[in-house]
Amino acid sequence: MLGDKQEQLADTGSTAIQAGRDVHYHGLSVTEVRELCILFLRNNFPELREEARRTAEEHVKSFANALEQKLVNDAASIVLEKFREPDVQAAINDAVQASARKGAAANTNILSTLISERVAKGSNDYKDMVLSEAVHVVPKLTGRQIALLSFVHFVRSMVYRGLPHINELERVGRAAFTFSSPGFGLSESQKQHLQYAGAASVNNILGGDIFDIQRQEYEYFAIADGATFKAELSTNAPSYLRLLEQFTTDNLFAVSLTSVGQAIALANISNFLGKLDYTIWLK
Repeated sequence: MLGDKQEQLADTGSTAIQAGRDVHYHGLSVTEVRELCILFLRNNFPELREEARRTAEEHVKSFANALEQKLVNDAASIVLEKFREPDVQAAINDAVQASARKGAAANTNILSTLISERVAKGSNDYKDMVLSEAVHVVPKLTGRQIALLSFVHFVRSMVYRGLPHINELERVGRAAFTFSSPGFGLSESQKQHLQYAGAASVNNILGGDIFDIQRQEYEYFAIADGATFKAELSTNAPSYLRLLEQFTTDNLFAVSLTSVGQAIALANISNFLGKLDYTIWLK
């Protein structure tokens, strides 16, 4: 949890924004962001009929607004010079094309989050490559598929350290429901599509006891075995129990996220839980 004061350092030769309680974004203006997006639109769709052009421009303006707001919200971590990078502009171009074609169905909130992270500090070549590829993949997925990626990442790759009691997992479980539940009960066909899109691999032979695995992840609760861990959740954290039961019901051991799938999951989760450090997983 960040306190009231934040300090942002940038590499030599870069400009970063520092912020206290109030964030003021002094980078690209709203007009400049919109003009860049509309320019990409017109370069890629020069011969649209008038009605289609108007619809596409409305879609792109909506995306530009979402991107601008995301940049404002993340201003403390933005490195402005990254907007000059061809790869960043190519990622924005990919997002614009998808938004023009599909509107909100292109998952524009996830696209804007990924682009904001792409121009943030603390990057490395690998992370930048994964984020750019994720921008290309997101429009190929449904909102429910993105929820499933988020669900799998949360259960398999995120652990809360130092909770005073197992009942604190109830709060965690309730928060996770907000971004995970749309992915519950996803069909086998939609899971296989995740593999086609490059966000995950699917192997239905895989399995396991998620309760024992989670018990080991939360070993500091000193619970003897998976069955006891499940019983403790039933009493103290029923929402978290429901998540793990659904994970088992949907056989989500079969779904393994690629780095691109992880980036998409992190973008979605961060829109609910707050900004995450992607480099914990993308390194």
